[in-house]
Amino acid sequence: KKINEMNKFARFGIYLTIAFVALFVLPFLSWLIGEESFTATSSADFCVGCHSMEPFVAANADNHHGGNNDFGIKASCTACHLPHNNSANYLYVKARIGIHDMWVETFGNPEEIDWLAKSEHREEFVYDSGCMTCHVELEEATKDEEEHTKYFAGQTTSKCVTCHEEVGHSNIKKHLLKSKYD
Repeated sequence: KKINEMNKFARFGIYLTIAFVALFVLPFLSWLIGEESFTATSSADFCVGCHSMEPFVAANADNHHGGNNDFGIKASCTACHLPHNNSANYLYVKARIGIHDMWVETFGNPEEIDWLAKSEHREEFVYDSGCMTCHVELEEATKDEEEHTKYFAGQTTSKCVTCHEEVGHSNIKKHLLKSKYD
């Protein structure tokens, strides 16, 4: 009878351990791995791993968003180039763009991409929700500026990069032309 009771206690301990691991350890490890993966794949160092991104990283380094400021503050690539309206959309777009870019770099010919022409469609590659994540006081700070007043009132289809063409990438055209002819 004592052995039976000890077996019940041992089984209870095993079940308790399994429950603890399932409820606390596995979710924590999943979060940690996910967070580290997202952080590692959000930096300019990761993005420059693809040769076609070199001019963008160089132009970003010239810009105050890329750390060329008095404080050394640096926005990650994903701060601007992924939507920040909700986590599901962020993850979906990150995966979609990542798979597409990996495919083009591996099986396509990125040297043939006309980046200057694509820069005319910059609104497709920069998300206002990313801008507003950092510039949370912008509406109040610029309430006297006509274009910003229209923007915040929803009276324009313009996006941040419509007017701020080189935001995040100073001298982008120079860097693109240099990489094309070097």
